[in-house]
Amino acid sequence: AASAAAAVPSVVSKIESFDSLPNLDEIVAASDAVMVARGDLGAQIPLEDVPVVQQEITRTCRRLNKPCIVASHLLRSMLEHPTPTRAEVADIADVVQQRADALMLSGESAAGLHPMKSLDVLRTVATRTEHFMQAYQEDQQSEATDMLERLYSRTDGQNGAGADAKASLSEAEYISEGICASATYLSNQLNASAIFVFTKRGYMASLLSRCRPSCPIFAFTDTDAVRRKMNLLWGIMPFRIDLFKDNPEATVERTFKLLRRRELIKEGELVVVVSDVGPTTDIIRSIQVRYVTSEGSAAMATQPKDAPKK
Repeated sequence: AASAAAAVPSVVSKIESFDSLPNLDEIVAASDAVMVARGDLGAQIPLEDVPVVQQEITRTCRRLNKPCIVASHLLRSMLEHPTPTRAEVADIADVVQQRADALMLSGESAAGLHPMKSLDVLRTVATRTEHFMQAYQEDQQSEATDMLERLYSRTDGQNGAGADAKASLSEAEYISEGICASATYLSNQLNASAIFVFTKRGYMASLLSRCRPSCPIFAFTDTDAVRRKMNLLWGIMPFRIDLFKDNPEATVERTFKLLRRRELIKEGELVVVVSDVGPTTDIIRSIQVRYVTSEGSAAMATQPKDAPKK
């Protein structure tokens, strides 16, 4: 049954027509991911509306927790030429600053004369833009703060946005969203080097990605299908491991040792650990703060003497 469930295909909705815009929320909610097809969309709406509609779609996807892919004409000149135009470079940077989950090449890599150069340009511009945003801490707290306010705010003692959010979510969803928003806020405040998340369905990983933390998210799951699916999420680096094949503490320690061997974390760094799985069928949601040690990890209360001050 588990393998059959994992084999169910995902649906990526391509937003390319004017008629789709009034029904955007419904389309995004019914999709597993959304693609902004700017080429086809630009033929149906005024050109000056394309950037605004693109941003509206990316924001709607983030609000409804669905991955957003921006495609079409990112590096059109590189179909023939080995270097992009300055406008194309600025366009890529703008998409990154809108916090879209993914950028996609089409003709540039499928039929262009310089497919690998096109991919290199896309990667280097996106990476450089993200480094700039992190250096200047742009919107570092806004996503997590907005999420916490939406979940818990009250207005003049009456029902506010928090009550509306709670009414629209199941109890399990409400708790999960609160945990992930709190974990993101905590990681930003403590300047953590990474967030670890242990998840069977990828749901908690998607909620963390939605909050756009300033550090990478390492997601651990026990199925290849979920690992592949998480590759599309913003900021996620997924791994497949046997979840809690022994005891929970041993599993967490295995992941710390694994990432230390790969030099993705270093001794003395701070890591926020989030989980919604346990060694039994019961769901155990938790947030932990740990330091990386030479032997694995240590709880924050037992901070190593040589650990950097946060």
